[in-house]
Parts: sequence; structure tokens; C-alpha cells
Amino acid sequence: MSRQGVQFRAPADWTVTVANGRTTAKDGASFVQVATFPLVHPYTTALFRKVQPELALRMAEVAKRGGGTVSGHSVVTVDGAKSHSYEVALGDRTDRYTFFLRGKREFLLVCSAGAAVCDELAASFSPA
Repeated sequence: MSRQGVQFRAPADWTVTVANGRTTAKDGASFVQVATFPLVHPYTTALFRKVQPELALRMAEVAKRGGGTVSGHSVVTVDGAKSHSYEVALGDRTDRYTFFLRGKREFLLVCSAGAAVCDELAASFSPA
């Protein structure tokens, strides 16, 4: 699907909505979402290690607000670029948050679905 300046794949039978800078595909409680935010300063690959502590703090806050914990961090490739990805354990589910930074934009890929759906979101994402 290609909406609001982003492109990614989600299961074809999921319902898609676009609102407030977010594109969401949903099926019951499972969903994938891409949100876009402006950055104050342009991001370059030289900043990759520098942004990790800030992202880790943000994810700890997100997890705490939801009553969960950050259960993992990994480096993944999204649209050819290294990206930080976090797993947040919330009861019996684990959500994945992946930060793709390019220029003066942050793309936050959120997945609350099975691993295959989450992997496909990251593998298929690109700014349109």
C-alpha cells in the first residue's frame, strides 16, 4: 500500500485507515502502523550510534505507560539503511517499534502482530 508518503505491505484483507500522519492496517487486535514525524536536525548515518540512547529512553517510557517492559533491541535494515528496532512486552503480546530516520523525517514502524507480519513491514517499507 502507498499512502501519505509511505509504502509498505500488510495482509491484503486488513482494514486500512489514514489519519493524523499515520497509516494503519488492522485486523482485530493485530495491526501495523507507520507514523511520520519531523526532525529538528537532519539525520545522517554518522548519528546512528548517537540516537540510540534517546530512542531507548523513549521506548522505556512507551513501555512503562502501557504497563510493559522493553524486552529487546536490535539493528535491522529498512529501505537499505540501518535502523533501531525495539520489542516491548505487554502481557501476552510483544509489539515491535522500528525507527527509520532519513533527512529531516522520522518514520516509526509499529507492529502488533505475528513475527512474519512484522518482518514484512520492515522489509517492504520505503518512503514513497
